[in-house]
Amino acid sequence: MRAILCHNPKSGDGDHSKTELLDTLKHAGIEARYCNVKSGDLAAALREPADLIIAAGGDGAVATVIKLMPDRGVPLAILPLGTANNIAHSHKITGTVNELVKRWDHTRFSPLDVGVVAGSWGERPFVEAVGLGALPQLILNKSNGEQTAKVGEGRDALSDELAESEAIEVTLVIDGATIRTDDVLAIEVVNIAYTGPRLPLLEGGEKPRGTLGVAVIRRKERLATMSWLNAPHSGRAPFTQLNGRRVELAWRDAPLRIDDEATELPPSPQRAVASIDGRSVKLLVPP
Repeated sequence: MRAILCHNPKSGDGDHSKTELLDTLKHAGIEARYCNVKSGDLAAALREPADLIIAAGGDGAVATVIKLMPDRGVPLAILPLGTANNIAHSHKITGTVNELVKRWDHTRFSPLDVGVVAGSWGERPFVEAVGLGALPQLILNKSNGEQTAKVGEGRDALSDELAESEAIEVTLVIDGATIRTDDVLAIEVVNIAYTGPRLPLLEGGEKPRGTLGVAVIRRKERLATMSWLNAPHSGRAPFTQLNGRRVELAWRDAPLRIDDEATELPPSPQRAVASIDGRSVKLLVPP
């Protein structure tokens, strides 16, 4: 089997070295070529012939690999080494590296949709979510040095951000149906079950293939959402959860995030349109 190991050695605690990962794969009968996802050689490495792509790292590394894969017909396996590991948890991929490698069934796949969002900046793919408001602002805070090392710390930080968030005026259009509101604290257009600090924003934990979930947190839901963040699996989410095939956002003066990157856009009117691009990834899933 020809495999490519795409690894972020700084993910999580950084305690999984190149040598350890390659040795674990070799013991399972997999000879892998190694590529550091931060090296700048990832796109070229993924163009090499392979029977399996292995993404070892956090959500940022896994999403980067997915976005750069030229052939989504090649199976992808995830070794979740990050903090939230939202993509892996959304597909019940949990356990140690040894446990996961031993359980791999190279004939068992689950299709993973990939989203695409278009705006004044052009068109970009996304795996996890596109969002406005509190969560993009939290990502901007982290990029300025306010780091969180654990999921619980991330939820606490998001709760603090929601406490201070000012409302945004947003026009939301889902499959042609328009919702206008001037009291939005956050909107997340999600492609997988978990996002941010491992938050279950999809109602029921799943969505129909080819659709996106939409979570809308309004000002009147601020306190209830902050309480929900302490135990997000303990009950129904206190905010609106929708889904659709085409999601359009129109707003001004609020940061936008695409997966783990957030951008402060000019205060002029902005518009973004999100949908599924139609070419799913063949993701190895546990039995």
